[in-house]
Amino acid sequence: MRLSNIYTVTKYIMLSSRHWIYASLAFTLMFPILWLILLRVVGNPQYMGYFIVGTVVNTSFLVPFLGTSQDIAYFRRGSAIYALLFSNGADHWDIALGYITQLIALNLPSVVSLLILSTLIIGTSYGVVQVLATVATAVFISLSSALLGYALAMGIRNYRIVNQAAQVIPWPLLLLAPVYYPITILPPVLRYVSLALPTTYMALAINGSLSLNSMELIKGLLGLLAYSSASILIARYAVIRGEVNG
Repeated sequence: MRLSNIYTVTKYIMLSSRHWIYASLAFTLMFPILWLILLRVVGNPQYMGYFIVGTVVNTSFLVPFLGTSQDIAYFRRGSAIYALLFSNGADHWDIALGYITQLIALNLPSVVSLLILSTLIIGTSYGVVQVLATVATAVFISLSSALLGYALAMGIRNYRIVNQAAQVIPWPLLLLAPVYYPITILPPVLRYVSLALPTTYMALAINGSLSLNSMELIKGLLGLLAYSSASILIARYAVIRGEVNG
C-alpha cells in the first residue's frame, strides 16, 4: 500500500464520476432536510436534539455504506475499473482507501451543511468546538461505514446481491438503534439488540460531540473502532479467498 497509489485512485475515481457529483451532493441533502422538517412538525419536541443527531448519523452512515458496497462490488465484478486499477500497480487496499477517501471528501460538505441547516430548522445553536468535534466524528463514522460497505462488497461474490443487501441492511440499523430517539423509549428486548448495532455507537459518538460529553464520545468511538476492525478482517479474508479461488 502506497500513498501515491491511494492519491491516484482517489483522483481517478473523482474525475471519472465528476458528471454526477453535484447531483449526488444535492440528493444527500434533500431527503435528510425534508425528514428533519417532518420531525420538526410532528415529532416530540423534547427529542429535538436527537433529531439532529439522527440526521447527521443518517448522512454520515448511509451514503458511505451504500456508495462503497455498491460501487466496489460493481468495480470488482461488473466492470473493468477494478482490473484496470489493479493492473496499473494499485493493490486491494490502495483501491479501497482511494475510493473511501474520495467518498468522505464528497460527503463532508453535506455533513457540514446539514449541521448548519439543522440548527436553523430545529432552532438550537452550537459552538465552534461542538461543530468541529462533530465534523471530525462524522468523518470517523463515514470511514467506519465505508469499511462495513467494503467488507460486504468483497465478501459476497454476486454484485447484484450486494446491491440489494446494501439497500435493505441500513433500515433496521437506523430503526432498531436509538438514532432519532433515546434508547429509553425502545422496548427492553430491543434495547439489548441495539447494543449490537453499529448505528447505536454512531449516535452515541455524535451526541457526545454535540453535547461535549467525553464519556459518550469515547464509548461511541470505541464501538466504531471494534466494527471497523471486524470489517477489515472480513475484507482481508475475502481478498485472500478471492486470490486463492479466483
